Amino acid sequence: MPSYTRLLCCLLLVCSGWVSVAHAQTKSGVVLLMSEELDGKGNVIPLSAEVVELLRYLEQHTRLKFEVRRYPWKRAVENAAMGEGLIFGMSKTRERQRNFKFSAPIFSDQALLVTLCNARFTFNSINDLKGKTIGIVRGTSYGEEFDRLSNDLFKVEDDTGNNLGRFRKLSMHRMDAFLLYSASGNIGRLENHINQQYAAEYGDKQINSEANSKLFCILPRPVSSVDIHIAMRTDGNASLLQKIDKAIMQGRQSGELARIYAPR
Repeated sequence: MPSYTRLLCCLLLVCSGWVSVAHAQTKSGVVLLMSEELDGKGNVIPLSAEVVELLRYLEQHTRLKFEVRRYPWKRAVENAAMGEGLIFGMSKTRERQRNFKFSAPIFSDQALLVTLCNARFTFNSINDLKGKTIGIVRGTSYGEEFDRLSNDLFKVEDDTGNNLGRFRKLSMHRMDAFLLYSASGNIGRLENHINQQYAAEYGDKQINSEANSKLFCILPRPVSSVDIHIAMRTDGNASLLQKIDKAIMQGRQSGELARIYAPR
């Protein structure tokens, strides 16, 4: 009887593993978890044109159909670890590599410091953040050196994916800067975009009278540059990542990935 009980327990464990892996695939396609960012009205910001084009490319070349589910980033990571699906937008860290396996790199993201223009500071190395308060999105890695020194060399202010809330905190001097990930190669254009989109929320209370003044500035040197991957928990269906890797390599060789992420 004890032997039968042990056998039954083993079978249940195996079956539970199959179920968790199966969550990654549904009748409507392969579940792909992604970060959810909100605008000032609490609406989910649509995926960027680059991401939409990338997903279209991957679907075409893998013959997979993605079912995109968007969550706050920390929850997306937790759900991926539970086996709900693949996750898009993850960088490698030692800790994550214990729980996830990763596709080939798709593109590189830069972690950029956003400041108030009238409170800019010089940033050349991580030591320049000493004593400052830096806003981060909860659950996000900004490179292992930054992660290691958080709340040691400098303080971190945990944020959600609500971009308006992050800019509001910055305008209220609750932090010296916050980190914004971007694959854009044109920092000036990105800076113009965030001012057009968010500075108006604060009216002329924050912006001085000069016609061309800006409220928010992006420092030229990134805190880190990280490769971005699609990942899945370690016991996930390896054939899915194999198909994705093959498409990524084809995209590199053909120049299609470079075209998708070319500066705009």
